[in-house]
Amino acid sequence: MKLETFKSILLVLLIGLSLLLTFGLWNYQSEFEELDDKENVSDTSVGGKKMEAESNVILPSSIIFHAGQQHLGYKDPQKQQQLFEDMQTWVYTNFSIKDANWDADAFDIEIRFPDALPIQIVTSLFQFTNTDKVDANWSFDHIYLRLKEDTSTITVLFPSVDGRRQATASVSNSANYNQFKQLFASREDLTEFLLFNKGERDIFIPSKTKDLKKRSLIVNKIPSDRFVRALFPNTTRVNRSDEGERGIGEFYFADSEREMRIQHHETKLEYYYPYATDNDAGQNDPVELIDRSISTIDSHDGWFGNYQLYNLDTSSNRVIYRMSYNGYPVYNEYGLSLMEVQYQGLDIYRYNRSLLKLSNEVRTEDIDVPSGADVIRYVNDELTDEVDQIQDIQLMYDFQYQTDNSVILNPVWFMQINGTWKKLFPDLETPTSQQGGV
Repeated sequence: MKLETFKSILLVLLIGLSLLLTFGLWNYQSEFEELDDKENVSDTSVGGKKMEAESNVILPSSIIFHAGQQHLGYKDPQKQQQLFEDMQTWVYTNFSIKDANWDADAFDIEIRFPDALPIQIVTSLFQFTNTDKVDANWSFDHIYLRLKEDTSTITVLFPSVDGRRQATASVSNSANYNQFKQLFASREDLTEFLLFNKGERDIFIPSKTKDLKKRSLIVNKIPSDRFVRALFPNTTRVNRSDEGERGIGEFYFADSEREMRIQHHETKLEYYYPYATDNDAGQNDPVELIDRSISTIDSHDGWFGNYQLYNLDTSSNRVIYRMSYNGYPVYNEYGLSLMEVQYQGLDIYRYNRSLLKLSNEVRTEDIDVPSGADVIRYVNDELTDEVDQIQDIQLMYDFQYQTDNSVILNPVWFMQINGTWKKLFPDLETPTSQQGGV
């Protein structure tokens, strides 16, 4: 066979092989379903809002007014938030830090937070005349206020969690002082709170629970593909895979390094980046960790409704925000009322959140909720083995998602033991969660 003939045959074979490979690539079906990326990939907004500052997410869990042996708090927890926002406009003088020498009984007002906060953050929350930066590394979870009648001023105390240090400041504006004096005198908008002192710490519980309502709301689902554009650096490399039976809202998106799971009827997102850079930086500065988590969620306009800082864990570089509604914290057994961001090195390591956005109320229903006295009686009688382990007791909305794209917010008592919230009065539960309709 001549060399030219051999070359011609070889060329024909190569062309044929190339055509076969091309045809195979055209007809190859990956185990993933390709992500439809028709929209502008630079648009990373998921349609919510920004928070921008720590003061927008750091709010107290309670404000208690001590009047002798009686304890008072706001009937409407939204009034509590308004008071704290007013305090952020006050002018604070004579800020100083020293060894602790305070007595809680000497103070008139007690402000509590859901978790310990770094003392450095007070300059972001309040206006101090003599400092714009705090050089200390301890934390506080209370603020105490004492009304000084002889000078019409307010002494403000930030005690450290370990009881060793304290920061103090003064408010000299008599209008601020008179605001509290009038509130104590009139007791307008206030109601009695009962002291429960058999747990790990003193807990104050509202005595009356009248006028509470079960609320039914429409919810909208945030499209999961918006988060693909927000969390994946290159959406052309992202594929989608359905898990199990189609239509049940369980699937995930993935590229070669990251994974984003959509769960519980497309109501929850779990993002995981196992290759997050570990730069041996160790724990983040607590203020920087809060700022970073706010910036992360702000970067894609990821705030829907009202959220507040719930847990700050510098040992694992994790921040958790909890939803609130009408001033009450919201609980859901599947985590649909939480947003959790965790970092490793410079990267987001985990990001778990709800994909639900509360919309209009469609119905309210009067409901009988056990009183504060009922709560204390129940805990003392039924939970004798756990009573000394109780860390907190709160009235929350139990968030019950319905598959017709509605949600029921049911006012329920919860207690916290070892960091975990459990429902009190389980016999009063209504089995509506995750099924049925409004």
